[in-house]
Amino acid sequence: MHSNDWNKEDTFTLCLFSPRNPLLDRGLEGLDEVLDFVESLDAQLRPNLVYLSRDRKYSRKLVHERLHEFRFGTSTSIYFARTRPINEELGFKFYDQSVEDTFFTIDLTLRPFAVVREEGRAEERTYQLLSLVRSFAQRFPLSYGLAHSSLDFHLGSDPHSSNSRAPKGVYEAYWLNVYGPRLVEQLGRQRVLSTPSAHLEELPGGAILWLTRPTPADFDSEEARLAQARALVHLRPELKLEDTLATLRQRSLIFTPLPFQFDEDVADILQWEVEARGLEDKRKLVERFNAYHPPPVSEWLPASQAPTPDVGDVQRVIDNYEGLHAEQLVALLHKEIPALMSGSVEAIPRVDFHLWHSGWGKRLPDEEKELLIPALGAWLGMHLVHSLGGRWVPRRTLEESAVVLGDRAWLPFLRARHAIQGRDAPLDSSCTQLFRLAQRLSARLRSH
Repeated sequence: MHSNDWNKEDTFTLCLFSPRNPLLDRGLEGLDEVLDFVESLDAQLRPNLVYLSRDRKYSRKLVHERLHEFRFGTSTSIYFARTRPINEELGFKFYDQSVEDTFFTIDLTLRPFAVVREEGRAEERTYQLLSLVRSFAQRFPLSYGLAHSSLDFHLGSDPHSSNSRAPKGVYEAYWLNVYGPRLVEQLGRQRVLSTPSAHLEELPGGAILWLTRPTPADFDSEEARLAQARALVHLRPELKLEDTLATLRQRSLIFTPLPFQFDEDVADILQWEVEARGLEDKRKLVERFNAYHPPPVSEWLPASQAPTPDVGDVQRVIDNYEGLHAEQLVALLHKEIPALMSGSVEAIPRVDFHLWHSGWGKRLPDEEKELLIPALGAWLGMHLVHSLGGRWVPRRTLEESAVVLGDRAWLPFLRARHAIQGRDAPLDSSCTQLFRLAQRLSARLRSH
């Protein structure tokens, strides 16, 4: 699996912090200074939308006229975006009071992270991002800055991941790092200037920019982690290289693809669960699901042992199964599972996933479970009949009702009961597993 396929959720983030609020200093002239910066961005990064109550086409006049609408409490926040690739969000936040050299912040997000590792364009992206930082530094003083994988940033120790006004310090070594003059003075300018790096330059106003690697594409590689560790230990001599590198290598495992080797009967259900969770949980989930196999299907009898119908009007009962009960399931879940409306078998794993992912087996009260069992069982049985050619055998006791298919009599209502008896029951006793087993056995009989 390619790392871009594995790492779909991650984004690239760039954050810059300034000790000066241009809106407080110069009012609308300060705002124009910010908009000059926005309009100076490379064409592939320049936004064309501004967010108010909805996305509006950007214009300087619009931002001027609606500036009051960007005001929230003691700060002003303006957000921009693009309708064209690259998928980008660009936000500016202006504070009325400074804390820890932060009066003004800029946050750029590019999604997905694959944008900055696109084959043949990583160097171009690097040039665009460096140009952005340089352009900002020419207009506004800088106290701190970074650019890196968003997830790796949040997995680290930097408090700026949750608090933009946290103390400025050396917490991690990112792909791109900017230290303002106060932090440079604390560390010692010569120490910062001698940081092992792929690139280092002094910015206007005394800030220093440095890179751990030529591009951000391989931030989680062994080479990148070693570069990050060496830089961090250089700037923080109290750290040990071996320990720092071990921590970074452990983080890199999160970004390292694992093959999906899921049980074929529930593979799609497990894959949807992986996709529904964050990247930080992905590896552990895949390891767990690769080892998982649902219990064997037990809700069946040899066809020769299946009881005969014991209801008066067999067809009326069957019509009741496929009409009233099965339609109840569609009515209950069609909004969450649009595939139910098609009547196709592709909806079966979707229903199982919804019941499992939403925790219905655990959180539904007993009385609601008793209402769900007939609906789910009838719906499963209907697919065994109409999709696989089975035959209903209705019984007064619902869980004895069967669908005869080949040499087996399947018990869909009993399976439905088992499927909602606990948190993981919709997976362990999925309708999908029973249906696919019945499908395979049926096909095998026909081939002979």
